[in-house]
Amino acid sequence: MRKMSILLAHVMILSIILGVTAYAGEPPKPFDLTIGKTTYTQALETLQQRKWNYQEYIKKQLKPIDKKDPDRGKNTFLSLKPKDVEGVKKIMIFFDGNSALDALIVDLDPKFFYVIWEELDKKYDFVSKNLEGDYFTSDYPRVLWQKESVYIELQKVSSHRVRLVYVEKLLYENYKDFLHKTYEPYRRKKSRKSWMDDL
Repeated sequence: MRKMSILLAHVMILSIILGVTAYAGEPPKPFDLTIGKTTYTQALETLQQRKWNYQEYIKKQLKPIDKKDPDRGKNTFLSLKPKDVEGVKKIMIFFDGNSALDALIVDLDPKFFYVIWEELDKKYDFVSKNLEGDYFTSDYPRVLWQKESVYIELQKVSSHRVRLVYVEKLLYENYKDFLHKTYEPYRRKKSRKSWMDDL
């Protein structure tokens, strides 16, 4: 009897440890969408439950795709303005060729930058930060975290635009600057005046 209760205690302890480890190893799940795991169909169900309307686009051409198109969810993204989520301006949800979620970008109200930074610091592993960057360049201020195989980057691309990017680490370079234009050459030419030769 004693051996049985010791064995039972070991099994319970092991299951608790494994349960905690499994939970700790979960990838990020913004708005109930798990990066790298959620399917296109599951994402649509989540949006329907939240009563969020969306428009779907082809990734490469940024062209709207019809809701009856058979290629929906394959190398496309959903763009939506969520209702009743203060501080969130827009969400873009990206799917790969197998209709799996590989990235999510959230446009945020800039006043939430530091609050979100604090929250993300509690949840994810810090990787790097660069707060000395310039707006409208490829060197904008940013903070980067990681959880499992996912990068989470908080970006301040301008004084009026803050983005939060969740992306599979291997796809980070593909998505970190999606729909973000840089203006370094334009800014240099525009700001140069002839009288500056006299300085």
